[in-house]
Amino acid sequence: PPSDLEDVGKIANGETYALECLIESGLKLDSLTSLSNSDFDTSGSKIKCLVKCFFEKTGFMDKEGKLQQEVITEQLSQFMPKERLETLVKNCNFQEPDACDTAYKVTECYFQNKAGIF
Repeated sequence: PPSDLEDVGKIANGETYALECLIESGLKLDSLTSLSNSDFDTSGSKIKCLVKCFFEKTGFMDKEGKLQQEVITEQLSQFMPKERLETLVKNCNFQEPDACDTAYKVTECYFQNKAGIF
């Protein structure tokens, strides 16, 4: 998992949301930063749904599992140039049948593109 999840605090209320989602997920973790690869092997779907929970709370995703690109762009433009961000949002605009998969894939895509936002 990404080692820079602690930067989630840059997003408005990010840490609060992350904690709420962590509790809701039922994962036995102290924090998101303590996630390890073995956690992904054993509780992958819970972790993906934790990300979806976070996306919903921040408004990045609606209750139907659709990404809200304007919200994402607006929230994240504090951390990176808008042009770069718009390209990123476009390139990482996945829509999976399962909302948890969507949220997770999008996050992974952001990290792979070194968004430097989380």
